Amino acid sequence: MNFYLRWSKTAVQWIAVFTLAAMVAINATEIGWRLLFMRGLGWVQELSIILAVSLYFLTYALIAKQGEYIRLDLVARYLPSAARCLLSTAIRLLVLAFHGLIAWYAVKAARFSALFETPALGWPETVFFVPLAVGCADIFVTELIFLVRQLRGADAREERTGILA
Repeated sequence: MNFYLRWSKTAVQWIAVFTLAAMVAINATEIGWRLLFMRGLGWVQELSIILAVSLYFLTYALIAKQGEYIRLDLVARYLPSAARCLLSTAIRLLVLAFHGLIAWYAVKAARFSALFETPALGWPETVFFVPLAVGCADIFVTELIFLVRQLRGADAREERTGILA
């Protein structure tokens, strides 16, 4: 479990850095191209959107790994310990269900959208759904690991006091 969390956190960080660097490079190319030829490159906007979507969902997966969700601490603080534990488990199960469903729907949408192509790049429109499916699947696995730890009573993030810490 710890191996997956460490490995996926490192992978997400490197992919995010590479994605951001690629976005800067292609937009710099677009600026240079416009200066030289007085017209833009049609594919830059499309690729920038694909990369931005990827960066967004991978960054959200990184947030999940660090447990930096918005918490219900204000309410939970006034509950007895047993109720806090129950609330925490219920919320984690809701988060699991939500991200599992989103990943599943993203895969189904990607299959359908493979019939269509992006206008400029000519890629299957699946590229718009893959980051969503990958990000939500990673969050699902991460939250599942945290749920197992929580149910065992051995969460590695004991220093946190939040409801989903």
